Amino acid sequence: MMRIFRHKAYFIGLHVLTIICLFSTLYAYSPVIRVKVKQIITPADKVYTIAHRGASGYAPENTIPAFELAREMKSDSIELDIQLTRDLVPVVIHDERVNRTTNGTGYVKNMTLEQIKQLDAGSWFNKAYPMFARDLYAGIIVPTLEEVFDTFGSNMNYVIEIKEPLPKNIEVILNDSITKYKLESVVSIHSFSASSLQRFHSINPDIPLYQLVWNDYTATRVTQAYLTKVKTYAVGISPNFQGISAAYVAQVKRAGLKLMPYTVNYQLNMDKAYSWGVDGVYTNFPDRFLEVIATNRANAKW
Repeated sequence: MMRIFRHKAYFIGLHVLTIICLFSTLYAYSPVIRVKVKQIITPADKVYTIAHRGASGYAPENTIPAFELAREMKSDSIELDIQLTRDLVPVVIHDERVNRTTNGTGYVKNMTLEQIKQLDAGSWFNKAYPMFARDLYAGIIVPTLEEVFDTFGSNMNYVIEIKEPLPKNIEVILNDSITKYKLESVVSIHSFSASSLQRFHSINPDIPLYQLVWNDYTATRVTQAYLTKVKTYAVGISPNFQGISAAYVAQVKRAGLKLMPYTVNYQLNMDKAYSWGVDGVYTNFPDRFLEVIATNRANAKW
């Protein structure tokens, strides 16, 4: 009887040792496993849903209706872009030119605010996306940054992009608008320009900054020197989703930086990003990502 017990104990011990060895191998060679283990030990407080230019899959991008819809969908933040008019007023529009998203033509920097306010920033959307067209979108105007702040105040979290090429003193002008409305606690800034982010950090080190990144191919690693440099002024990196991998996410997070990819619009990719352990996602369809988060949690996925 004792011999049988010893044999059972031996086989159980052997199986346990095999499982431990297998898990150790997976942990050593799989960045996804490492990220997941870290999340179990110290789970993320939040995976953020960032409405890219508002809920821009359903409403004209960078407009008050798009931001209102993002709020209705319970997005955590709205992302918006700013350009400066000829009279140095920050207006919320993505492109250097007004051509794509209004009925006008020309560079924003060559137009006064009065001229910008004459443009129709919504009818193009109704024509391009008839399935989401609404009468109220026709004739809506390009908002100023301060009009957005007036509308939503501290009840909204904002991620504001400083666009390239950089207008002169844009960092000072943007900081002045943020502090005027006392929104330091609800605003983050991101940009492809490291020099602009560094300047902003020197002006107001209390506002979180994110380095926007574009990778032409799927990256599995990023140099430690680069991550160390980014950490001197930013709290995170925001790369294009098509240019990252599980290994990339794991490395950035191990370096102590947050990672929030853009622009993730399909739920298959959203689920993949969530499984990689990203801190948030920029999307034109915030309701879709919120559904992915809810489904993953309901299914008790890591």
